[in-house]
Amino acid sequence: MAWRSSILRAERLWRPWLLGLILVVGAVLRLYGLNWDEGLWLQPDERQIYFVALSLDWPASLAEAFSPASPLNPGFFAYGSLPIYLVRLFAALLSPLWPALSDPDNLHLAGRLLAVTFDLGTVYLSYRLAHQLGEYTWRPGPAQGSNPQPGRDKAENQAPGAPASPWQALLAAALVSLAVLHIQLSHFYTADPLLTFFVMLTLSLAWDVASGAGRWRQAALGLALGLALATKVSAAPLVLVPLVAHHYASARAQPPPSQGARWQATLWATLRRMVLTLLVAASVFFLAQPYALIDWSSFVGQSLRESQIAWGRLDVPYTLQYGGTWPYLYPAWQVTLWGLALPVGLAAWTGLVLLLTGWLRRGGWAAALVLAWAGAYFAVTGLLYAKPLRYMLPLVPLLCVLASYLPVRLGRLQRGKDAPHSGRRWLAAVSYSLFLVASLGYALLYVRIYAGPHSWVTASAWIYRHVPAGSTLAVEHWDTPLPLPLELDGQERRIEEFDVRVLALYDEPDDREKWERLAADLAGSDYLVIASRRLYGSIAGASDRYPATARYYEQLFTGDLGFELVGEFIRGPAWLNPRVAPLPGAVPGLLRPDESFVVYDHPRALIFSNARRLPAEELLRRVGVSRGADL
Repeated sequence: MAWRSSILRAERLWRPWLLGLILVVGAVLRLYGLNWDEGLWLQPDERQIYFVALSLDWPASLAEAFSPASPLNPGFFAYGSLPIYLVRLFAALLSPLWPALSDPDNLHLAGRLLAVTFDLGTVYLSYRLAHQLGEYTWRPGPAQGSNPQPGRDKAENQAPGAPASPWQALLAAALVSLAVLHIQLSHFYTADPLLTFFVMLTLSLAWDVASGAGRWRQAALGLALGLALATKVSAAPLVLVPLVAHHYASARAQPPPSQGARWQATLWATLRRMVLTLLVAASVFFLAQPYALIDWSSFVGQSLRESQIAWGRLDVPYTLQYGGTWPYLYPAWQVTLWGLALPVGLAAWTGLVLLLTGWLRRGGWAAALVLAWAGAYFAVTGLLYAKPLRYMLPLVPLLCVLASYLPVRLGRLQRGKDAPHSGRRWLAAVSYSLFLVASLGYALLYVRIYAGPHSWVTASAWIYRHVPAGSTLAVEHWDTPLPLPLELDGQERRIEEFDVRVLALYDEPDDREKWERLAADLAGSDYLVIASRRLYGSIAGASDRYPATARYYEQLFTGDLGFELVGEFIRGPAWLNPRVAPLPGAVPGLLRPDESFVVYDHPRALIFSNARRLPAEELLRRVGVSRGADL
């Protein structure tokens, strides 16, 4: 037994150093290219937070502070108020040490540093939760009529040949640290990295509460829950987590002898325990987001509007791309292929399926605690009409934890097949190596996009250098108009140097009247600038709504409208933003990344020259619209 004690001592010695190395690697990947858009605030959700934060001011009186007209009222509730207040406070506190933050134009530096800090906290919390899970399996404790205790459950539930080990916890932390979706969203200050941190904090504290922790930990659980809700109302399913934790803590306490009395006693004990947690959560929510109560009508109205957009009941152009996408399968596949390294993604979802099926067969409080969030959140979010990849971020750390335990679980399945212990260890070692190599390789390839300037900056510089001032540029609405404002060759350059015509391609109906305006603008333009795939990537798949516009893009990209491609600008490896239909050389739909993954930090910008100068009448004819007939 001396050798086993030596191994345990070595593990305890190396564990903090390895965890520290994982955090350092994660910090480097997240901080590299932090000013990826050169301070132009090109991520629209992030930009909105900064605009709202900079509009805040101190009220003149206490009465004004408690009124909807208060200058502290963000008046914006698509996200919670906590991220808005936090970035403004953080910049003010940090500006004496970092004078650049005194300039409002540099608010993004404070915001992105906050995003990195919270995401590194998520890496640590993933380690902590995985370590907690390592002390138990997802099997039920002793018989349901007994009084399970944490110390006793561990001995009974531990899988033979697979002792609790810190290596799975370290692997889970490493997978989160190297997850490309986490790396990307740490470069944007949006609500998602903060929400994910508070979700993981809530789960970890809930584990402590379920294990019998006292009132201070129960109050801390309420604090984490309240902060999560004040970050984004989509955290609402998280309320199930403390409910499950308190239920199992109550069941452990002192079960009465009869089944009916046990159920009743457990119910009342759960409700009593929940009171403290919910009171703290509600108090924290209204302290961090006071105008949800003070300006209740705006809060409810905007929250309902965002909900209607997410469910597809309110039609907006930027959700058109999700028409025809499969519930659950689309977000799961996007996480697997683009959010995580492919082997990790496949293992993660397999682990979640095994967790769910095991819980349905055998129960178990640990599985119930994990599924209270992961199952409920994915059940709701995966069914939404709008499915941007960032909506999956609060699930990714848990998926990484499940992926890290999958080899152990598969090894346990081999016990009945006389599989030797060395075979299970070999399976785990190969799986861990594959996960780490794939994750590190993908992460290093991804961060290459930050090694060069943004493709919109490159395209803008090309326009300023090659397009004479006063030329007519056609740009697309609902996308970033190029060229961006730049300092080029010692001069301040602006889009106002050109005659800009905005093409309202999303307008409906897609009829003759619309296309007569568009054809006139196209015929009179010298250049056509397409900043990203936002419009053609969604309109081409909605030809029933946009028959003429879908034909327009097909004809444009084949050169039949007389426009010649003179500039194509991408950033980083081309496979990270593959061509999509109707562009020539488009990848199959299964390999198409979600729009939100590519259009902010590495979009594909296209510039066309109006080489043949076709008249408006000819353009109308080629897109299938004649002046005397409807579509």
